[in-house]
Amino acid sequence: MTQVRAKARTERAGERGESRFAEGFALFAECLLTGVWIAVASLPLVTYPAAFAAGARHLGRRLAHERGGWREFAADFRSAVRRGWLVGVAGWAALALVWVDVRAVREG
Repeated sequence: MTQVRAKARTERAGERGESRFAEGFALFAECLLTGVWIAVASLPLVTYPAAFAAGARHLGRRLAHERGGWREFAADFRSAVRRGWLVGVAGWAALALVWVDVRAVREG
C-alpha cells in the first residue's frame, strides 16, 4: 500500500515538474501562510476554535491537491464561527474558573 502511495506521489510531482523538495517546501510555506491567517482570524480571542477549524480544512484541501485559497478559508471561517464562538466563550469561562480555583487554593 505504501509503495502505491509513493508511486502516485512521484507521478503527481512528475506531472507538475516539481521535485520532492519543492513539493515539501510548498507545503511548509502553505502551513506558514495558514498560520498567519489563523492568527488574524483569532484576534477577537473568541473565534480561535473557528479559526483552527478553517485552517485545518484549508490544509486538508492542500494535501488533497484541491484548489483553495483565502476565499475558501474565509468561507470556512464564516461557517465555523456561527457556532464556534460558543466554544471560544466556554474555553475562556473554563480558564477563568481554573484561575479562580487556583487563587482560592493559594489564599488558603
